[in-house]
Amino acid sequence: MRRPLVPLTLVAGVLLLGALALFGRSSELTPAPEEATVTLPPVRVAAGPDAESGLLAQTLVALLALQDVEAEVVAFSDARDTRQALERGDVEVRPGYTGEAWLETLERADPPGDPRASFEEVRSHDAQEGLLWFRPRFLDGIDEPPANATFAFVVPGPPAVDADLATVSQLASRLSARPDATLCVDPEFASRPDGLRAVLAAYSVRSDQPVLAAPPADAVRGVVAGDCIAGLTTATDGAAWAAGLRPLVDDLEVFPAFVVLPQARRDAMLERPVISGAISPMAGHLTTALLGGFNARVVAGEPLDEVATSAAAELARRAGREVPDEEA
Repeated sequence: MRRPLVPLTLVAGVLLLGALALFGRSSELTPAPEEATVTLPPVRVAAGPDAESGLLAQTLVALLALQDVEAEVVAFSDARDTRQALERGDVEVRPGYTGEAWLETLERADPPGDPRASFEEVRSHDAQEGLLWFRPRFLDGIDEPPANATFAFVVPGPPAVDADLATVSQLASRLSARPDATLCVDPEFASRPDGLRAVLAAYSVRSDQPVLAAPPADAVRGVVAGDCIAGLTTATDGAAWAAGLRPLVDDLEVFPAFVVLPQARRDAMLERPVISGAISPMAGHLTTALLGGFNARVVAGEPLDEVATSAAAELARRAGREVPDEEA
């Protein structure tokens, strides 16, 4: 006898629903596969051969570490190679100097003394190349940003008789009152028409002012020994700061500005926006005095990586960020 079709259809439906329910329960018991964790490569930070460039690069690495971004320093034996590495994409970030960019990249022999003008020109040029300069805050004095590693006359601090000097204009007045006072100046700079003579002329100092030929290291020692009223070096010279000397403000902006700033590839920051936020405190809060003090600690023998970690923590604090106790 032929069985009716309806009951068989119902049975088939029940069996199908049961199978689906069983499959659903079994899938709930089976954990979904975890998504694969993507490990990003370290951010590469270029460093030139000089100690200051190495310190700045390590500080950028430490700033990135504060935001849990792995980074590493890539050292180069020539400062110009750091720029080329950034252009080629061999590194993502480097510490740069605007005055150096004027001379090496723009190939112009007239870098301005005004930090803002120095920055704007190189920023505009490099933006077309996909390379970004971080914008600093432009305030006045060596204790305010931006850091300017330009040439500078350094003088002793208290209790020296000339510790009251703060600007090159004040030094010029002191030299007028003391025509026998000696300046310690690098011999190459002293011999150039656009060197010491141009600086003295801009500040109305007699061209026959006594000069002792001395490269920067000897100029620092000459000031410490009292052989010179002032010596020519850079405003962030660690040896000068370690010796208790202070740079005079170039109030007429005769010396070319060498504003110290992070520089990065645009494509790298678009791919990893955290890079920009992590290293921005260097642009916004590094000062000439801070950098000189950090350099002085390295000169005094502190390990460079420890100074860099401390520098990053200080810049982060000045930017209003919380810093772990172990970084303080």
